[in-house]
Amino acid sequence: MNGWRSARLGAGLFACGCAHAPPGTAAGAAATPSSSAPTPACISPNDIGKLRLLLTLQPTVPETTEALVRLESETERSTVRVNAALGTTFELRPGTYRLSISVPHYVSASRSAVIDCGSENTLTVPLSKKR
Repeated sequence: MNGWRSARLGAGLFACGCAHAPPGTAAGAAATPSSSAPTPACISPNDIGKLRLLLTLQPTVPETTEALVRLESETERSTVRVNAALGTTFELRPGTYRLSISVPHYVSASRSAVIDCGSENTLTVPLSKKR
């Protein structure tokens, strides 16, 4: 499952595939660029940026556990199922997104991310077991 799957969901373009890598940003932080290279200007409305979502769950979950990720911007809304143990990478149109993440038996979390044209951001979200 390392290949990209692309889908049109709602009004916007969201593409997701599995991404397995170590966490890249401080827990709970807004998404930050993973490189210091300048962000290219948008040339067309189809220009995109990437957002890698990594979940750190305590205790950990089996690879078969699904997380529900709700993505919302001013013009786009979608709910995507992702592998909670592996995380995922989204290709998104530029804008500010609100992500709501839920995993069965874990406390849900919400985060914001700003996506620029050509940007590659990583968002690490810690989730703890419900008591």
